[in-house]
Amino acid sequence: WINFIIIIFEYWSFWMKNFCIITNSYKDEKNSIANKISDYIIKKGGSCVVLNNVDTATGQYRVILEEQVPGNLECVITIGGDGTLLHAAKDLEKLDVIFIGVNKGTLGFLAEISPEEMEGSIDRLLNDRFNVESRMMLCGQVIRNNEVVYKSNVLNDIVIHRGGDMAISNFDVYVNGQLLGKFQADGIILSTPTGSTAYNLSAGGPVARPDSHMIILTPICPHSIGTRSILLSRNDEIEVIIGPSRTPNEENRKIAFDGDGIFNIVSEDRIRIYEAVETTEIAKLDEGSFLQVIKDKLGD
Repeated sequence: WINFIIIIFEYWSFWMKNFCIITNSYKDEKNSIANKISDYIIKKGGSCVVLNNVDTATGQYRVILEEQVPGNLECVITIGGDGTLLHAAKDLEKLDVIFIGVNKGTLGFLAEISPEEMEGSIDRLLNDRFNVESRMMLCGQVIRNNEVVYKSNVLNDIVIHRGGDMAISNFDVYVNGQLLGKFQADGIILSTPTGSTAYNLSAGGPVARPDSHMIILTPICPHSIGTRSILLSRNDEIEVIIGPSRTPNEENRKIAFDGDGIFNIVSEDRIRIYEAVETTEIAKLDEGSFLQVIKDKLGD
């Protein structure tokens, strides 16, 4: 009976064993960190595949397809910066998996594992010693002539920007069909709480707890003294109508979904933003408070 109990205990303590590592080969040269983690997982009795999300021929980001990962996948480990995790979360948003990142970037709000702590962090994943935060995502649609011409989900933000046009743009913003305001600005950021520490923060927007649920609207360099960020409900539907181009017969404005998925927009396009059905599950190993993380990374 004692041996039987030990076997059962070892079986249930090994909670996750099927991993996929998605690495950025620009930051993980020759996949050295990825291979080291993979070898360690396999040594501990797990399974692991390694994928590179950089196209070595072009140097551009490469989409990871669902059919490239194992069907029994439980956890995705990304190696790079927050951008690597954002790309992976978007590519694999339909899968019921947990994401965690090894930080080889700069600030690393999403990618919390340091390369020096890899083995201890992997042990915690293997033995179910972590928490999971469910992060809300946004869905954005570009509507032109009453047709959806582009659609994507984001974990961080949707950014509408003047692009190569040096003049500011006009944006009419509606919330649930009611006019919120007419903005003259370089652009508008629609951010999740997870994305509040990204471009939103740089543009003067507020920082939100990543496990909260709201939509943050922040104008970029607004031509107004009184224009500030606005916190909206997760249940709100926002629509931004793109005003006329300041340069006749030229359309340079763009919309970016999590810094990628850049799409050209034109006058009278309508950008519709609302909470996505999908969420991203992030494994949290650090027991420190979010406010302490903000203090450590951004302040004194």
